[in-house]
Amino acid sequence: MLDNRASSHRYDVVIIGGGHNGLVAAAYLGRAGLSVAVLEARESLGGPCGTYEFMPGYRTSLTNSPGSFEARFVSELELARFGLQFVRTDPTVVHHFSNGSFIGWRDRERIVAQLNQFAPGEADRYFGLLHKLEELGRAVCAAGVSIFSTSPNLIDLEKRLSTSQHGLFKRVFQGSLKQLLDEELASEEAKALLSMVALNATLAPPSACGTAIGLMMRPLSLASMPPVDAADPRLSALRGSTGLPLGGMGAIIDALEACCLHYGVVFHKGTPVEQVLHHGGRTIGVASTNGDEYFANTVISTINPKTLFTRLLDDQAVGATIRREISSIPMRGSAFKIALALDRLPRYSGLPSAIGSEVVAGCQFRIGPSMDYIERAVMDGLSGVCSHQPIMWGLISSVTSPGVAPKDRHLLSVNVWHAPYELAEGNWETEKQLFGQRCIDTLAELMPDLRECIVGQRFMSPVELESELGLVHSNITHGDMLPNALFGARPHQNAHDYRTPLKGLYLSGAGTWPGGYVTGIPGFNASNVVIRDLANS
Repeated sequence: MLDNRASSHRYDVVIIGGGHNGLVAAAYLGRAGLSVAVLEARESLGGPCGTYEFMPGYRTSLTNSPGSFEARFVSELELARFGLQFVRTDPTVVHHFSNGSFIGWRDRERIVAQLNQFAPGEADRYFGLLHKLEELGRAVCAAGVSIFSTSPNLIDLEKRLSTSQHGLFKRVFQGSLKQLLDEELASEEAKALLSMVALNATLAPPSACGTAIGLMMRPLSLASMPPVDAADPRLSALRGSTGLPLGGMGAIIDALEACCLHYGVVFHKGTPVEQVLHHGGRTIGVASTNGDEYFANTVISTINPKTLFTRLLDDQAVGATIRREISSIPMRGSAFKIALALDRLPRYSGLPSAIGSEVVAGCQFRIGPSMDYIERAVMDGLSGVCSHQPIMWGLISSVTSPGVAPKDRHLLSVNVWHAPYELAEGNWETEKQLFGQRCIDTLAELMPDLRECIVGQRFMSPVELESELGLVHSNITHGDMLPNALFGARPHQNAHDYRTPLKGLYLSGAGTWPGGYVTGIPGFNASNVVIRDLANS
């Protein structure tokens, strides 16, 4: 529908949403010679990956690590040329256990020694499992799956898979993470290391079917684009080995923005989109809430598909059935954010005697000491209760990027799960401070003098994460990262190839294949589909 608007603009492509996927898509489209406009509702770009001021002078992003960001985009878009630099910390992670901390060194032999301390022979079992998963990844890709293109549905995938991989396929895609790790590993510590990677923000317990799929993200990446040399960060023993962006995660956004500007991309910040305009069965642009129109024969939406189909589209545009079904996709988010201003670095407990706190202060840390601990945290969240023993991923980002905090101060950034968006009792106005303090108590098990270092704090509830960053129900992945919500079903069987029933309207973002986290892949894939379709039109 068209109506009178305040002003208009015309482009080849309009992108709704200036998060990292929107910027990746814009960069590739601009590089292809298309005129592109990016419309971002907020006054700054990046969404959860963009720089956010939590307290005066303390600025970082919701996300802490680029461990999933595809290295090919850094290379192909020449992001180093636009200022992106990485600091390769060593170690890369500290995982806290009651009997000491696991130190994630870059040296594989040092990891082997620690795994074998957990249980004799555990390193062979641990790396043996990773090898099996990489073999499965290659078999899945041979059956027609690539994270860099559209994916078949699971039924067709299983039919195409070689019979030798059917057993492992069923264990990983249909069985539970708990069963897989119990069968493959001996120590609770090694199981916890992989459980944190597999589940991350997913509100599903390790005992639930399909939860092992999270272990396939890196194997699928390796199989979709094999490494060209031994320096490829995906070959490192642990996630997080890519390094940390100098300046924080927002530095990725800054480099992408500079790259886009180089290719002529236009940004309209502080411009929420109100509706997708359409006529005669195809899109003709978008309208903003302030009355401006932005015309284009191609529109890419990188926002949550649920938001797009519920608020920005009507039944006439895409059909009542698909609109209702995508609008009904559950968003089981449970993210909670903590930012702590520190007057000094805290002391770490549980480190080997030869390792000082300063050695690990600049790397990520994880709190989730066992599968049982993780199971309880998830079950609390599913019942509408803030986890009594929360799962945490954190980073003192000011160690490698001093500019994110004032001089002689530090910024501790923590992502916490599980804090249900909808509480069984009470509300987030009263629960936020209580849960935040409980999280600090848990952090103090790793950093005993943490409370003495705190000079400021900011807690962000799931409700605030939704209102501030547009994360529907605080779901950072725009939907479950489980098999039935991935592959040919993400976000819908009739929109899984980035195209929608409305000609010229495409989908991207975490709600499309291959799913969430800071990868940039959905933006890249959508841009490629658009370029191919325009070439064939």
